[in-house]
Amino acid sequence: MKKLFFIFVLPLSLLAQQDFKIEPLDGHVNTFGAELNFIQINDTLAFYTSFQDEGSYQSSIYFTTKRNKKWGKGKYSRYNSELFDTGDISFLNDDIIAFTLCDLQNNCQLVSLVNGRFIKIEALEKRGKKNIQSHITAHNNQSVIYFVSDREGGFGGLDIWLSVIDINGNFGVPINAGSRINSSADEITPFYNHFENQLYFSSNRKKGRGGFDIYKSEGKFNLWKFAENTKQFNTKADEMYLTFFNENTGYFSSNRKGAKYESREFCCNDIFSFEIIEIDTIPPAVNWVDFEPLELYFHNDEPDCCTMKTTTNQTYKDAYISYFKLVDEYKNQNDSLNNFFETTLKPNYNRLINLLGMLLLELDGGKKIELQIRGFASPLHKFEYNINLSQRRIQSMINDISTYRNTLLSKYLKTGQLSIVELPLGESKVSENTSDNPHDIKNSIYSLEAIKERKIEIVKVILKD
Repeated sequence: MKKLFFIFVLPLSLLAQQDFKIEPLDGHVNTFGAELNFIQINDTLAFYTSFQDEGSYQSSIYFTTKRNKKWGKGKYSRYNSELFDTGDISFLNDDIIAFTLCDLQNNCQLVSLVNGRFIKIEALEKRGKKNIQSHITAHNNQSVIYFVSDREGGFGGLDIWLSVIDINGNFGVPINAGSRINSSADEITPFYNHFENQLYFSSNRKKGRGGFDIYKSEGKFNLWKFAENTKQFNTKADEMYLTFFNENTGYFSSNRKGAKYESREFCCNDIFSFEIIEIDTIPPAVNWVDFEPLELYFHNDEPDCCTMKTTTNQTYKDAYISYFKLVDEYKNQNDSLNNFFETTLKPNYNRLINLLGMLLLELDGGKKIELQIRGFASPLHKFEYNINLSQRRIQSMINDISTYRNTLLSKYLKTGQLSIVELPLGESKVSENTSDNPHDIKNSIYSLEAIKERKIEIVKVILKD
């Protein structure tokens, strides 16, 4: 091997990166109908809109409560009418609540609830025009309602509008949110995220990924920066009704793969949850000759437990995120883990992100690279099973490489400019101190000895002539 000392140095300022965990809402909210606009009020209460097929689709506002970390079956809320369809509820506080009410001819208006009665928001009315999907928020103690309308004075299709609410609860004259939010296409489902001072909304404008995409823009009222596509949320299906519960978690509706359907896939929207995982990294200098092996760890029997398959569709990022979310479970089982999740699991994943970035730079510069990856398993299963499991773990790493930054590394795998040598070793290198007793999970699964056996190891990065 040619000894090439290539030093890549970036400023030693802290860089922030993010991973997104997106999955169908856990629990009993999603049905074969459509679920939209999931608004979490506190740790155990949320409201949402559901369309149920009762001869014809009808929408109503439901509430759900969380028990044992799962949302229960929705219950009919008091924000409904026997004569009208209701949906898209929004809360500023107990005194200011707004939602959409539609008749059988699909004439829709925005209403609020005052002393148990539905009151039309007269200031927002426009005869013959839709007024829907309100979101109430506040900027510096100034209350404002954002809503969607096809009234005159917009930019085409459905636009996002706003109305300032005075201290007496009166709604001001509607104002268009402006050309940096709206376009000639449809803009819908506004939600203002105070953690970022960003308005999130959906649009079917050109140059999106497909259908309705989620966009965001920083600002307030009708003063905004240019909207940008939030690619991490979007697919070729429809994504809409994005809401945040706190700085790192929230929900949106989509008919993407994973949404429930009875006869036709991609027909109906379900609620999906998301979690943003912040990764703080300081890129190190790189010397490939002195590369130190990188160990990446897995939860027991992951990815894809209970199978003899040697392949998986999961990425290591998927495995890492789901593993990290089990930190409390591990601490409850074993209080002597020496902060493994914070001191080993997370830093090693951050190092992986840096490594993939460095590989991309080298490959873009024309270098040929070989990675040597070994896979390991704890001794809980039979030898052949553990060989296949360690192969799946290596495959998850290859999947991570293939999907890195929208598949930028994938082309180098296909051409052979980036090659991978796989060494699935199963339990053949396991320590004698690691328990193989399936009835002793504290030691065979949750002990530090067992944890350190469930891994892959990037052994070498070789620059080839």
